[in-house]
Amino acid sequence: MLFSLFFLSLFLWIPNVCSYWLMAANNVLTTQRMDPIQYPGTVGSHVHSVLGGSSFSLNMSTADLRGSECTSIPIQEDKSNYWYPHLYWQKNDGSFVTVNGSAVMYYLFSDNSSLTAPFPDDFRMISGDPNLRTLNASSFAQQAITFLCLNFAGVSTKYNELPVNQDCTSGIRSQINFPSCWDGKNVDSEDHKSHIAFPSTGPDNGTCDDPNYPVTLPRIFMEVYWVTQGFQDQRGEAMTPRQPFVFSNGDPTGYGYHADFFNGWESGVLQKAINECHCNPYGDPSCCVAAGTFTIDQNARCYISNTVDEITTGNLTTLPGANPVQAPCYEEYIATYTPAIVEPVYVSTKDGVLPNGTTEVVTPASTIAAHQKAAGTCLWTGGAQERRAPIAGLLLGLMAVLYCLL
Repeated sequence: MLFSLFFLSLFLWIPNVCSYWLMAANNVLTTQRMDPIQYPGTVGSHVHSVLGGSSFSLNMSTADLRGSECTSIPIQEDKSNYWYPHLYWQKNDGSFVTVNGSAVMYYLFSDNSSLTAPFPDDFRMISGDPNLRTLNASSFAQQAITFLCLNFAGVSTKYNELPVNQDCTSGIRSQINFPSCWDGKNVDSEDHKSHIAFPSTGPDNGTCDDPNYPVTLPRIFMEVYWVTQGFQDQRGEAMTPRQPFVFSNGDPTGYGYHADFFNGWESGVLQKAINECHCNPYGDPSCCVAAGTFTIDQNARCYISNTVDEITTGNLTTLPGANPVQAPCYEEYIATYTPAIVEPVYVSTKDGVLPNGTTEVVTPASTIAAHQKAAGTCLWTGGAQERRAPIAGLLLGLMAVLYCLL
């Protein structure tokens, strides 16, 4: 996979100062309006692309995920779920077209295994805020999110937002760090964030020296490569030619980017990896496989059928959930239509074969008379976005160095 090789090449010069591995997801498990952390048991507010164990559902536990029939993560013992908002291209008639994306996860931790603890059972967390539309540069939570305008033949450039007026000839990569300091007590919190924190000096470096968050967890860094270059010649047909892409939560800025994690690692495996997976400085986990730490199958595929009876990909007249495109501010929006929830879920392990079968409605579709608060104040008109100074892509490698040296 070209983008994985590109990023890997940036790390070839990094000294062996810490342990990490990277793994490109074999495929996207499903793309639906589901978020069992933020919206358990019900239809979510916007679409996510989901990776990981096939037991992903509206209500789930670590035990459920460990019982998954398959996982879309190449490390077969990792049946965790990871999800992030899907990206769309908005046409000048107001309709939307799916942008394809694929993900890579990094697990980073100290060479001193006693400093890092594995995720406990039923641990979950969210990084980012889907309602943000402006940047607070001093916020570690917002520093944790960046976008790379890729140019494999030249210089790739990093931004705090979706690149504006840029020809990203090799696509756009969204990047996010999860918090890696834990309170040591709670596997979740009311806002799904208060039980965790970023390290002392930033999202990708520092220590867990805050007494309220004394436990160091593996740092998950996730990047999603979006195949945006295919839309470059169609900018004149976009609603906003200077920046034509919109995330599923109605965000054209990128400031509302976010990601979720729900632990589904098989018991004892992540602890063993923390203890033993220190065998090369390049993020290649194959030596950990050779040592018997875990197994990898890069050819395995894992798909599940929809729980939410709704079309979320292809050509769409509106964003699923009828999310309005909002910037540079955000107003609460209540969808008037909620699609049905159906069962059972079917699983496919065949390459490119999406599962299907007879389902029954367990929660009927519904329509309500709701007040539409996003009445125009924050609706996106394609106005100027503030641009941050770009950072040369090669500096990305400095993340890992700082994290492991501090």
